[in-house]
Amino acid sequence: MGLAVRTAEIAARAESPVLIEGESGTGKELIARLVHSASGRKNGPFVAVNCGAIPETLFESELFGHIAGSFTGATRDKPGIFEAASGGVLFLDEIGDLSLPLQAKLLRVLQESELRRVGDTRTNSVDVRVVSATNRNLEEEMREKRFRDDLFFRVSVLRICVEPLRRRRADIAVLAEHFATKYAARQGREAPRFSEEALRLMGAYAWPGNVRELENEVQRVIAFSPDGRVEAEHLSDRIRHGPEADPGGRAAGSLKERLDRVERQVIRETLDRYAWNKTQAARNLGLTRQGLHRKVRRLGILRHR
Repeated sequence: MGLAVRTAEIAARAESPVLIEGESGTGKELIARLVHSASGRKNGPFVAVNCGAIPETLFESELFGHIAGSFTGATRDKPGIFEAASGGVLFLDEIGDLSLPLQAKLLRVLQESELRRVGDTRTNSVDVRVVSATNRNLEEEMREKRFRDDLFFRVSVLRICVEPLRRRRADIAVLAEHFATKYAARQGREAPRFSEEALRLMGAYAWPGNVRELENEVQRVIAFSPDGRVEAEHLSDRIRHGPEADPGGRAAGSLKERLDRVERQVIRETLDRYAWNKTQAARNLGLTRQGLHRKVRRLGILRHR
């Protein structure tokens, strides 16, 4: 991951909060884990939480814990995620998905380094290093009053930008070999070798799903290359025959056409993830609902039936 890795290794030496920025699937959690493993907290826990996946009504209970009897179903005391990460690193993934009220609650804990479990009158000290990640432009979110300025400055003392895979094609072969080793080992096999043609096609592909898409592809081809070699024929059709690649190994089409292809796939994947709820998808993409609607219409994006 080039510069991002070097920056993470430097950031690991400090205790300051880290904000990792980049598109979905670029490997932001890998960078967060690197910060943890290269830091003085490496022997402590690494606890990851997806901020966008916690229902607002359960946020305080999940992050800060609760005591028995504090609400229906709370039959025993339960520590929260902050306490589980004590002495280590707490990774707040997609922090930009938090609503303003939840941002205020998180800010208070970060400022005071202490929390109160739901239903409790006592406070507990917490010793965690917070590493956050977002696929949004939080500075734009602040201008639009969707993200608190004070929280932004609290979590972004150190900032790491993870470039999308299409802008660091030299990493594709290295990452592919890394994932091949990882998934082959799980099957008790030697890591397969990639043919020159397979690597050429992978290097020419735009990878709109970034590192996550590459990892999934390698995991898939491991199952279809029993002879220990990955050939071009083992790759998915979108990589072998997609419009992203041409015979010369370069992305085909004008710059606008290539950007449109990437934008079209990212928007479609986001819409599918949110079951085509355009309000939620627009928020994830950092767009207004009207702006997303215009892009869907301009790019001719249709819902798969």
